[in-house]
Amino acid sequence: THKLRVEGKKVRFQFLSVLSHELKAPLNAIEGYLRMMQERQMGESIAEYDSAIERSLQRIGSMRNLIMDLLDFTKVSFERQVEKTREIDLHEMISMAIVTVSPYAIHKDIQFVENIKGCGKIWADPNDFEIILNNLISNAVKYNRSGGSVTVTADCGDNEFIISVEDTGIGMSSEESEMLFEAFSRIRNDKTRNISGSGLGLSIVKKVVELYHGVIKVESVADKGTTFTVIIPRSQVQNQKSEI
Repeated sequence: THKLRVEGKKVRFQFLSVLSHELKAPLNAIEGYLRMMQERQMGESIAEYDSAIERSLQRIGSMRNLIMDLLDFTKVSFERQVEKTREIDLHEMISMAIVTVSPYAIHKDIQFVENIKGCGKIWADPNDFEIILNNLISNAVKYNRSGGSVTVTADCGDNEFIISVEDTGIGMSSEESEMLFEAFSRIRNDKTRNISGSGLGLSIVKKVVELYHGVIKVESVADKGTTFTVIIPRSQVQNQKSEI
């Protein structure tokens, strides 16, 4: 339809704009480090070269994360159905998501608390739940304070199941929280100035949650922390494939 074509052009334009802008800075930095090493501008100290290599690897990691976000965004930007469903262990997926961000959490001395209630196996696309959990848990670490904590709760009832991720981080105002789920939108202030991100993660999570006819909510208090809550009808993740 005409509406989908217009939306597609808009997404492609935003995609290319973000890609060119967000990749330019790290590429320039990596090129600078490599030229300095090539021209031996760092002297004879191995530590200086190791530091430049580490900074380059960090930049490459940021670019990889951006590209993955952009790919996920394009996948969920247009109407699609839940696909490739299979039986998954929600507790196991939460644990895997925590392991993924553990190196960064250890660096910031952040502790994890898991509170899983009555959740066994569900029937869903594991890639979808990986997107939800990885984004919410990594954000809880990224925007947390050193020495803080992240509490991941899953409560699976008869009619719905609820996943919440609570952090003790920088939080945000009600005005800032209103724009969180908009694509390419990022909160920019003194506290987030040095935190990298594409501004796509939460918009992707929202689209994935809506595939399961669910909702995502946010509660936040500036300087105290943020809680994201995902609520999905139990009927959407029944253990029988025929019911999806």
